[in-house]
Amino acid sequence: MTLAVDIFEQFIGLGNGFAWISSVNLVNQYFTDRRPLANALASSGDSIFVFILTPFYQWLIDIMSWRQAMMIISAIHLNICVCGALMRPYRSQKKSQNSAPLSATHSTKGLCRKSLVQEKISGYLTLLKQPQFICLILFGFFSVIGLFIPVVYLIPHAQNIGIEDFKGALLMSYWSAADLVGRLGCGWLANLRLLKSIRLTIIMMAILSILLLLIPLAKNYTSLIIFSCVCGFFLGTIMALIVTLISDVVGVEKLSSALGLIMLFRGVGCLLGPPLAGLLVDWTGVYSTAFFLAGGGMLIATFFLILTDYFTTYGQNSSQSTGNEKGNSNSQVRPQEEAEKGELGSDTRGDPAVELLNAVPE
Repeated sequence: MTLAVDIFEQFIGLGNGFAWISSVNLVNQYFTDRRPLANALASSGDSIFVFILTPFYQWLIDIMSWRQAMMIISAIHLNICVCGALMRPYRSQKKSQNSAPLSATHSTKGLCRKSLVQEKISGYLTLLKQPQFICLILFGFFSVIGLFIPVVYLIPHAQNIGIEDFKGALLMSYWSAADLVGRLGCGWLANLRLLKSIRLTIIMMAILSILLLLIPLAKNYTSLIIFSCVCGFFLGTIMALIVTLISDVVGVEKLSSALGLIMLFRGVGCLLGPPLAGLLVDWTGVYSTAFFLAGGGMLIATFFLILTDYFTTYGQNSSQSTGNEKGNSNSQVRPQEEAEKGELGSDTRGDPAVELLNAVPE
């Protein structure tokens, strides 16, 4: 039974990864000026459906068996295929005008596939050589611990302090409603470009880390509602900024490769985080340790995000300084060359042999 559940969860994660990466990459190709707001709107569906479907799933399980409930849930998730069929790849006008004829496309299809594979591999290797991207991978690994542990253990923590099952499920609805407000509000704020996306994310990450460490202080249903709303709000701000942050660091051209690598390590963190929190809960007998682990993981992720900002800013400053040095050297070389040409011309004018040769008629 456990093996079947593990295989089932692996296939769910694989399908969600394929759908999420392709849709996010498409949104970032279509939007440039309002990219933060577009990412926030595109990701707001998560909050809306968690808000609506969490109590609905609990109601289904209460009135029927879990097998019948899973069949209904699977039918709802099948609509992702319909949404994917409506998507169209982005093609600029220049590419469409300069596109090759159909016969030439068929003849060079094999070469194009080989070149695409080689380009993808070289893109991965180029990203892995950048220190800011390595810090970004470690940020994704540790942040996912803090993102998923509260979702898994918030309802059991509420049940442990004597709250009913349905009320405990409603906590996730409060969390998701605040998450939606945070995504839309932070997407609008990031679109104003008052602060860099990575630095805005650092601030939100630090606040959320402290809030996760304080969740065990909630001992009644009212305090749990307050913590759920506040934590959900700041989690929404982070989820609205994370894709824009990655595109700002690596560029839109390498976004798909970067998302693939980051999601790989995030999957490892998601695989290790909740079981590790479960071991701590079994060992200590309290759910507070799970939230301490989540807050600690978010603090470590914040540290690596600060390093990412440092390496990104340092790389931009160094490239600008090298460009300025090249421009200054070129501007200094040109006057020297002109002066040398002038000196050569003046030397040849003063030479009597040259003047005698010029005076001889042809």
